[in-house]
Amino acid sequence: MSSSEARWYRDVVRWSYALIVLAAVIASLAILASLPDRRPEVPDATITLFDVNLTLYPEADPDATWSFSAPEAHFDPRVETTRLLGVHDGRRVVGDELDFTLEGDEVTIDRNDDLIGDRLSAHLVADGWDLDMASRGGRQVRIAQREGRFEVPRAEIRGEGLDGVYEDMLISFDFTEFEAGGPGTVGYASFEADRVPLAEPSP
Repeated sequence: MSSSEARWYRDVVRWSYALIVLAAVIASLAILASLPDRRPEVPDATITLFDVNLTLYPEADPDATWSFSAPEAHFDPRVETTRLLGVHDGRRVVGDELDFTLEGDEVTIDRNDDLIGDRLSAHLVADGWDLDMASRGGRQVRIAQREGRFEVPRAEIRGEGLDGVYEDMLISFDFTEFEAGGPGTVGYASFEADRVPLAEPSP
């Protein structure tokens, strides 16, 4: 066999091998495409429950436990949100201590465990402060778990040293970090404080 014939033979073998590999890949893809989709189907319908007692363990706030009582709840599996209607006994507990309570006509728990609503009311137990929160300009109230704070378009606070109306307010769960200053704020307010334990009563 001449050198040119040998080179032609090697080229034929090489191209034949490449075509065989290509055909095998195409056949494998065709088989995979014909297999049924084994991914679980997410139901389209919203799940509705009544007389709900729900406990929430936020991943971003592992020391806290939230509990809610509501006459009606709707869970949407597509967007992983739970909508609670008529929340009348929401609670945030840290350790064994009740931190604050929460009420609202409608509270949505999103996939990040944040709480969202148009009108929410909280009562800070340790300091006896009441916080009424409302949406404004299309922005809703958000209780952000990872940041550990209330994000409130418009708020009214009643309590010692904080009475007033505030807009664009950010305030930490323990009220040690606070800032506000929107156009409807009665005076700009911003502070950072250390929480002082209540004094023991004299015997």
